[in-house]
This record gives sequence, C-alpha cells and structure tokens, in this order.
Amino acid sequence: MTSTGRRVLGRGLDALLPKLEQDGDAVGSIPVDNIDPNPFQPRRSWEPAELESLAESIRAHGVLQPLILRKAGGRHQIIAGERRLRASKIAGLTEVPAVTRTADDTQMLALALVENIQRKDLGPMEKAEAFNRLGSVFGLTQEEMGRQTGLSRSAVANFVRLLDLPEAVKSLLRDGSLTMGHGRALLGLPGKLAMEKAARLAASREMSVRQLEDHVRRLVAPPAARRKRRQASSSDVRNLQERLQRRLGARVRITARGGRGRIEIEYSSLDELDRLLEILEGGS
Repeated sequence: MTSTGRRVLGRGLDALLPKLEQDGDAVGSIPVDNIDPNPFQPRRSWEPAELESLAESIRAHGVLQPLILRKAGGRHQIIAGERRLRASKIAGLTEVPAVTRTADDTQMLALALVENIQRKDLGPMEKAEAFNRLGSVFGLTQEEMGRQTGLSRSAVANFVRLLDLPEAVKSLLRDGSLTMGHGRALLGLPGKLAMEKAARLAASREMSVRQLEDHVRRLVAPPAARRKRRQASSSDVRNLQERLQRRLGARVRITARGGRGRIEIEYSSLDELDRLLEILEGGS
C-alpha cells in the first residue's frame, strides 16, 4: 500500500478523493489505442449485449461523458469509464473525449471500487469482493463504506456475508443462476455441503427466493417440528376427504404422498355414477 493509503486508514475516502477534483486538465481527445484499463478494476465480466447497446448510442450521439484518465509513462490508464471505452472501440471510434487527473495507485483503487459498487448492473459477488477490498485496504467500517456508496450499513453487511458462501455457490451467483437473495437464504444452512446441495437444487428448479427460503426453513427445522407439519398435512387430507364425501354423497378416499396423490370415489350402480358425474360437471 502507498503512503497515501496508510494515511487515510479509518478516515474514509473523503481524505483522498477530493484531490482528484483539483488537478484536472481540460477535456481533450485521446486515441483509444493509447488507453490502458484500470489495473485495479474489480469488475470481472462485461455483458456483450450491454456494450453493444451503448456502442449504438455512441454511434448516434458520441461519447457524452468524458473518460477520466491518468498518465502512465507515455500512455494513459483509465480511472473511470472503462465501459465507455470498450463500447467506443466496438462503435469504431479511434479517439474518445477524456480529462486527465493526477492519481496514485491508492486513489485509482478507491475510485474503481466506489464507481463499480454504485453501478446497479454489477453482480452481487463483484460488489461483495469490492466492499471487502475497500474495508481491508482503507480500514473503513461497513457504515463508512455505506456512506461512500449510498447504501445502508446492513446492505453492505449483506454483501460482505456472501463471501462466506462455498466457491461452488459463489459461481452460481457470478453466472446469474442465483441472485443475492438466494445467497442470503443459503447462509442460513449449517455447513458447506448443505449450502451447495440446496444451491444446485434451487438453480436446477429455478426456485424463487421465497421458495428457497421455505426450503431452508424446512431443512433447519427441528425433527419434532417436521413431524408436526406432517401430522397437520394428514389432518388436512382427512378434512378434504370428509368435505368431498358430504358434497358427493358417496364414499371417498384420498391417498396423498409428497405433494401428489389420488382420489377414489365409490359407486354402487350406473345410476349413481350418472348422479356423481352430474355433480362433478356442475349439475344439480
């Protein structure tokens, strides 16, 4: 870590970010081939459809917001705006509007993290890793990180907790098979294997977050509570069976197992069968 990074530990990013606002040059055009990515970019993937959509806008209207760069030798590095640079290349631009700032490595890292955390389309694991890095590099509390990114302390804590998930589950969050809500629900399970098994089930069945939460509650419920639920389920079946018998005026038996079952209705003659069919079809 640079000396600047050590000086701001525990003080918040305000201790170093304002400096960038004081040293800007005028907006100019920089060749895209002379611009390198931010070496501290926390983003791992870029959605092709999103970049193509932005490229279409750039073809029609140009780059509306200049990139922020710093000089690095005879070249430039991105402080903010890598998505615009990628889309500009797709659009066929050879130059982009940019403004240069004076920024050290610590400031580059801080800006890259904050800019990406504030993006709504960044994945939950990327945000979790960015928050974790902000805390470890700058010594910020979750409350301070929340202030810098416009989130509550609890929201920051929920992102950071995702880092406790097994790697197999994190991969499902990274590729979009599961959401942050799924990840939070899985954290309620004891042990890595239980989380992985439930995560694979949720992804394969395309469970909603609510469905996964219900599944987790069933898994962690004490045995006595599970037996009570089964008893209650049997009672419900008996009640339905009695209601059908009263409605049809015939003997009814319902067999249920695992959410599926069978209904048997007894009759003693063809006339009684006709009467039952009329009732089932909505007749008197």
